[in-house]
Amino acid sequence: MAERVTRKDALVYGGAAVGGLVAGGAAVTAVAVAVENDKARSPVVGAPIVAPYVDGDLPDTDPGADAWDAAQPVLVPLAAQQIAQPYLEKAGVAELEARALHNGSTVALRLEWEDDSVDDLDGIRRYHDAVAVQLPTASGAPPALTMGEPGSPVHLLQWRATWQRDIDSGDKTGVDQIYPEVIHDVMPDDVLPPETAQLYWVGREAGNPLSQLRRPTPVEEAVAEGFGSVTHLPSQTATGRGVHEGGRWHVVVSVPSARKGVGAPLTPGSTWPVAFAVWLGSAENRGGRKHIANWQTLVLEAEA
Repeated sequence: MAERVTRKDALVYGGAAVGGLVAGGAAVTAVAVAVENDKARSPVVGAPIVAPYVDGDLPDTDPGADAWDAAQPVLVPLAAQQIAQPYLEKAGVAELEARALHNGSTVALRLEWEDDSVDDLDGIRRYHDAVAVQLPTASGAPPALTMGEPGSPVHLLQWRATWQRDIDSGDKTGVDQIYPEVIHDVMPDDVLPPETAQLYWVGREAGNPLSQLRRPTPVEEAVAEGFGSVTHLPSQTATGRGVHEGGRWHVVVSVPSARKGVGAPLTPGSTWPVAFAVWLGSAENRGGRKHIANWQTLVLEAEA
């Protein structure tokens, strides 16, 4: 068995691995082997996130599946976003634990972070918990961390606790759940045919993804070329699930490897930059007021 990767080694190899995206990736291969041989599966800091190849279905909507034990957890430092306004004044969570799996057709990441409260209802000064994965659309050196830049877009996958609640509640999340003592007359859906009632819900009629009546997935798929340019994709292929347990969020975010119409495929044996963001609803995080992680290295093992 190989010796355990120390914090120092992980940081040194992790930096070399990011450089290896341009220089050839030898450092990535070396540290991937070291991480794989560490069977203890205790979280390491700064090492590449190595996604073992799985022959068969992935636990792409099950953060508690035993299959995740095959993946080495990596601790990713988080910091308050203070690159562009609106800033997050102070970080409320220090790190994110990430691990990954793939089967050649889907890439799944399990993300965990400390959060004592569940914030899954939006209202007046009420905000939701969320986590996002950022991937380049093309291979090579990573684009600007700031959600890409003109000419160098990024692929975004954001899980929201509110959307998870929508699904788990059977699409019964609304004003009555946000404000339980609200008093109102009958709603359009109560007395009108569905096609007519929808005309009274402006966001829904306009196709705003935030106003959807029924959600097939709690993960939004988007692209961006810098802050303020996030664009919802017309075809939503990402999926996932979030569970709050033991004072932590455990969230799976999965995306098809092909990424048709979005970017280069996430092929087995390839290496990609990956970055993350976390929002704490209890701390009024929203928009740019978020926690961010610098580019990390995601290694997709070759097929067995």
